[in-house]
Amino acid sequence: MAVRVAGRDFPLERSEEGWWKATVAKALAGEDYWFVLDGETQRPDPRSRFQPQGVHGPSRVVDPSSYAWQDDGWRGVAKQDLVIYEIHVGTFSAEGTYAGALRRLDHILELGATAVELMPLAQAPGRWNWGYDGVNLFAPNHHYGSPDDLRRFVDGCHQRGLAVILDVVYNHFGPEGNYLWDFGPYFSQRHHTPWGPALNFDGPDREPVRRFIVENAVFWLEEYHFDGLRLDAIRLMQDDSALHITEEIARAVHDWAADKPYPVHLIAESNVHDPVLLEASRGRGTYDLLWNDEIPHALFSAVLGQHRIDARTYRGMVDLGQALDTGFVFERHQTGTEIIRTPEPRRCDLRSMMQGLQTHDQVGNHPEGRRLHQVASPELQRAGAAMVLLYPAVPMCFMGEEFAASSPFCFFVDFGDAHLREAVVEGRKRDYHQHDWENFVSPVEESTFLRSKLCGMEDGDAGMWNWYRALIALRKAWQASGTLDASRLVVTGEPEKGQFRLSYAGGSEEVWVNLGPTGMALPGGKKVRLYSGWEGFGGSLPDTETPSELREGSAAVISKLAD
Repeated sequence: MAVRVAGRDFPLERSEEGWWKATVAKALAGEDYWFVLDGETQRPDPRSRFQPQGVHGPSRVVDPSSYAWQDDGWRGVAKQDLVIYEIHVGTFSAEGTYAGALRRLDHILELGATAVELMPLAQAPGRWNWGYDGVNLFAPNHHYGSPDDLRRFVDGCHQRGLAVILDVVYNHFGPEGNYLWDFGPYFSQRHHTPWGPALNFDGPDREPVRRFIVENAVFWLEEYHFDGLRLDAIRLMQDDSALHITEEIARAVHDWAADKPYPVHLIAESNVHDPVLLEASRGRGTYDLLWNDEIPHALFSAVLGQHRIDARTYRGMVDLGQALDTGFVFERHQTGTEIIRTPEPRRCDLRSMMQGLQTHDQVGNHPEGRRLHQVASPELQRAGAAMVLLYPAVPMCFMGEEFAASSPFCFFVDFGDAHLREAVVEGRKRDYHQHDWENFVSPVEESTFLRSKLCGMEDGDAGMWNWYRALIALRKAWQASGTLDASRLVVTGEPEKGQFRLSYAGGSEEVWVNLGPTGMALPGGKKVRLYSGWEGFGGSLPDTETPSELREGSAAVISKLAD
């Protein structure tokens, strides 16, 4: 076994710990190299910091200390102040690069968001990918720019007061360019996932595999100054060890962050009520937030009916009411891995929930990548936005949602293997069989990726933009005054009619939301602070224009009249 640099092989020697090592003094930053496994088979470095020719090409030596960071004074964003804006780097700007995203930061700031969340960056096969097929976990995708370009993006965010969170995938590896099979028992013989091989977290020789993943989590925080990580589909990080891999990751991250002057946020995508994670979330070595899709799943099910986005069956507005009141609709059965409808709904710690009205999943898993305002109406989206942005959980906005972008966001991949391309197409139809696939948008065509590029504000809805900005500004005011207190939240209304009221006990502020087809009478003796009406107006209204009822697709923020 050897490492090949500039056409010359340098033998690797096996250490007592089982690692193969060599010091190559002539390998300088910018040079490419391979690992040679049997004298002729070339493979990229499993811990490569950069793959400038993609997953099948050589690795490149990177000096992580060469970049001059400008964020020494960065103090981060506290959990309660997070307003997260989710982006896919390849489609967020016309260029589809870190530099292009950097040039669009003013838009995010003007909206009022305080953090940017990047969909996965680990090198994935092909020219376009959502990021969940990554195979080089330590190498940021070369299509978006160089490692230093990514550092400049994070640095630029910090200089503007924005935290940056990275989505990471530790439940499986992508199907193309995954050469870890050649290096050791990285994959489980016992566990499986719907998307690819599960990692060997609890089998023979598991310790190097666990270390590989734990060190990757810390790597992104240390070398790229990320403010947090969102762990994808944590339920499929299957591990029967006494110390679950998710807890080991959390401990390592918290240990690393202990002396940092800014908060580091760990987010677990659970999507169900998980008693273990929720109980653990109160102590050290655990997760700060649980990514929760129950609100958008329930709302989309009400809008789409049988053409639902999620494989689980949601009961529309009824489940939306439960999700608002308790935080969850489904939970993991305490005796196994089965997901069941919560038998005894009880409120979770809403301060540890992360909720969005739309995410990449809700939009991208529609056969045509259609957004909420396209499958329902702009009016319904405005009403839903009030419900989410003035809710105690940490809110998230998916790129383009805030101005009702006309561009879709489709699912897209680019595999070199023809069989894989065909399998993806058929798999999408099989996994989402409930949809009408007559207007199916193929995920493997370049046109699908290009049409998913986020349009400009001129191709959106200015009223929606003003409404989102006003809601986020009001949220910040409520946060500062103590109004947005989860312990004081009372959720009432008539879910079967799509009508909800969020009241903060002991305060004067209420959010009235009408998602249904019949009018919803507003109480007397109060004034409207913000109102989204049938005509699509978003903004403050004088007291003289206070409506007596909310029509379909309307929301009002009201307060008691001063004495």
